[in-house]
Amino acid sequence: MAGDFVGRADELASLARRIEAAADGTGSVVLLAGPAGIGKSTLAAEALRRHADPSGHTVVRGHCSRNEVAPPLWPWQRALRHAGVDPRLSAGQSVRTSFAPADAAEARFLELARMSEALTAAAAERPLFILLEDLHWADTASLDLLSQVARQGDNHGLLVLGTVREPVPDEAAGALTDLRRYGADTLRLTPFSKTEVAQCLGARAPGATEAVEEAYRRTGGLPLLVATLRTYANENLGTVVSGLLAGLTAEQREVVRAAAVLGERLEPGLLAAVLPESDETVVAEALTAAWHAGFLTAAGTTADTGRAYLFAHDLVREEVLGRTAPAATRALHRAAAEALELEQASVGDPAEPARIAAHWQRAGREPAFRAAAARWSRTAAELARGQHAYDDAARHLAHAAAALTSADPDRAAVLVELARAEYLCGRYDACLRHCAEGATAAREAGRPELLADIALVLQGVSFPKASEAVIRLCRAALAVEDQPGAVRARLLAQLAAASADLGALDTAVGHARAAFALARSTGDPRAELDAARAVEMTLAHPNGTLERLRLGELTVTRAERLGDPLSAVMGHEWRVQAGYLLGRLDLVDQAVRGIGDIADRCGLPLARWHLLRVSAARAVLEGRFDAARQHNEDASELALASGDETAIAMNHVLRLQLALVRGDASELTEDIWPLLDRAPQLPLPLYQSVRGRALFLAGRLDEARETYARLRPMLPLPTVNPSWPAVLLHMVDLIALVGDAEGAQLVYDQLSTIRPYPGAVGAPTAYFSGTVSRDLGRLAAIAGRPAEAEELLREALRRNRALGARPDVALTCLDLATVLRDRGEHGARDALTEAAGLAGEALTMAGQLGQPGPAATAVRRLGEIAGLREETDPLTRREREIAEFVVRAHTNQEIAAHLFISERTVETHVSKILRKRGCANRTELVARWGADED
Repeated sequence: MAGDFVGRADELASLARRIEAAADGTGSVVLLAGPAGIGKSTLAAEALRRHADPSGHTVVRGHCSRNEVAPPLWPWQRALRHAGVDPRLSAGQSVRTSFAPADAAEARFLELARMSEALTAAAAERPLFILLEDLHWADTASLDLLSQVARQGDNHGLLVLGTVREPVPDEAAGALTDLRRYGADTLRLTPFSKTEVAQCLGARAPGATEAVEEAYRRTGGLPLLVATLRTYANENLGTVVSGLLAGLTAEQREVVRAAAVLGERLEPGLLAAVLPESDETVVAEALTAAWHAGFLTAAGTTADTGRAYLFAHDLVREEVLGRTAPAATRALHRAAAEALELEQASVGDPAEPARIAAHWQRAGREPAFRAAAARWSRTAAELARGQHAYDDAARHLAHAAAALTSADPDRAAVLVELARAEYLCGRYDACLRHCAEGATAAREAGRPELLADIALVLQGVSFPKASEAVIRLCRAALAVEDQPGAVRARLLAQLAAASADLGALDTAVGHARAAFALARSTGDPRAELDAARAVEMTLAHPNGTLERLRLGELTVTRAERLGDPLSAVMGHEWRVQAGYLLGRLDLVDQAVRGIGDIADRCGLPLARWHLLRVSAARAVLEGRFDAARQHNEDASELALASGDETAIAMNHVLRLQLALVRGDASELTEDIWPLLDRAPQLPLPLYQSVRGRALFLAGRLDEARETYARLRPMLPLPTVNPSWPAVLLHMVDLIALVGDAEGAQLVYDQLSTIRPYPGAVGAPTAYFSGTVSRDLGRLAAIAGRPAEAEELLREALRRNRALGARPDVALTCLDLATVLRDRGEHGARDALTEAAGLAGEALTMAGQLGQPGPAATAVRRLGEIAGLREETDPLTRREREIAEFVVRAHTNQEIAAHLFISERTVETHVSKILRKRGCANRTELVARWGADED
């Protein structure tokens, strides 16, 4: 009994169900969590031994390396290699250095998607069970892939078991928490009960209770310590390890210490290289002795190296290391580094550079050792970049930078690489810090050419601290003499973008124009793309629409030449934006087709995301709400997979627009409010205005008024940021809510600059709304100018019909009906007649499209208009009744018969009707009645 598996009945039953489900095609991810020595690996191995059938299932194992000495995705690669799966990794491919974070996320997503597809394809052919041990030490890419597998759901025969030591290190805690959110289950193991301790010790004899109590007290029920106590009575783990070492020869102890330093899969050949005084036969015999002593477990065999081993538990390895003198440990690390370097020169294993660097880091502080550690860390980082594992690349480069002294001439270049990796990871504060350190190091090392590389690291990031730093870096780089023209153009473009972010639009325009002219003169397509992007950023006013269109066409052409599909998508989106504002639906159609062609051709999820976003925006404008929701949902799934928070947030932006045009607050999901509730702490008016509109739509009117009170002092809004029209358009409903005539005029004056452009206002990745003429009409009405409001709303109705913006047509009909209703209150019967027609059209269209809010408003308007018409009608109810018979060509005799009155009474009523309506005869009444009543 003492050697049998003890306890864990519930956990074994749960794992048995998961294994059976995976065998039937329903996969899952399960984490086995608990402290060191709790028996996580033992439980997983026992469950697979009992329930996984080797003849019908594939069972493989991967192990995460401690101290970050393995390349990205190493545990997965090892496991898949054993399973015979080819994930088609891209290590060794050329690495683009001009990635933006979104592109980097895209590339990383594709890398993980390839491996995930390989896994699911293998599991579809034969149930695949993967045991990943020590996930708390996993690299970022390995955890990202595990998240991808967890998100895919259960439609595959793949079961992943992962062991996690608790407490989890901070570096992995967030990713492991996300795993649970994506559907991974956690089995948290607890210490043995006293009954289980007794079973493990085989203590069933009478009088054994006291021994069990003592064993439980000493071990706390931790299975590893209980097992140790079972084998070595009255000893703790440290004492046991000391005793085991004493049982080996001096030469064997040296082999075990070297093995503890290597830490990975232990093979005699490598250990012999680390211990040149011991040949491979001696080392193999020592490993066998250590295995028999209980230090090691067998980890399979290889044709060329014989049996391989692993330490029985990491706690055992730690005890061995703790009993090795620091000087001896450093010497062993040096020997390990040198041995691995020789092996790497002949084999070229991608796993080794990080291990070699780690050994050199622990070999001592000598300059040669530090230089070697930095060199191998940079090699490891390059391999990580090749697999788009930018977090891991940054980690390796941080090690490289730490290994080099400030006087080392290579440190500046390492800091540039580190800053770029951190930028691609989205760690912008760290990126800025290392850009500044790199600039200082470049000056001190006499390498001014690096200043341009440093200044161009951080792109497309707009917050004041970043923009100020970029401006300083660009100016320093531009001061360097003999800078190549293309580089200088890119620096000017970068300077323009940063200046625009800080509100210095005039300065930004100057730099952007200079960058564009210089880039065109060099003919460098990358410089032209950067300069075009900088110029487009400065187009904050509608009079730049034609230029945006031209820049979009140029960007598409240059991007196609460079093979840069995402820049080409960006150029097409500028064309969509310009085409909509100009009312040129033909241009919009061409640009959207262009995005679709790119998405189909390149297969990039981010290109697909852009296509879905612009399709959703277009569908809302045209009133195809179901299609808009589907596109929005599909885009959100891609954004979640990439981890891009900005892309994820666009889901809420579109839902807000749906809620607005449909008049239905149920479009707003609950998870929008935690995001919007941070807006009062943010200085940017865009966030404030979005929150105000959402509160208004949700019926939280007091809070909406409070938000408007914070926005009102900002009017008139500075127009240096391209988002200013969106902010003002968001405010229109709030201005109507509070009835602020003065505020309405201020916003009217600013938005009127868009009136010459007849089309839709918006952005391709957000939404488009109908012509600005409608908003101007509403503002004119609030400001007390009803005649101008009527003119503008009639213009808006024509323009929105031409755009095919049917939801906005319905809304404009209601706005114009309201203005005409108000005019009808002062006796204009023709205005009431037209208002009724417009409200009826709005009701019909809202019913067809699914706009419950506008439909309800239309019903109210029709009731109001009917009441006003009755109040202002000069005819009595009986006279109106008779008049309607007259216009339908009934004779007096027929009318009298229908109403059961005398023919003379009918004649009297007809005379009064003709007099009140100012008609000479029945024919004139019929003609005028049709015009008045339609």
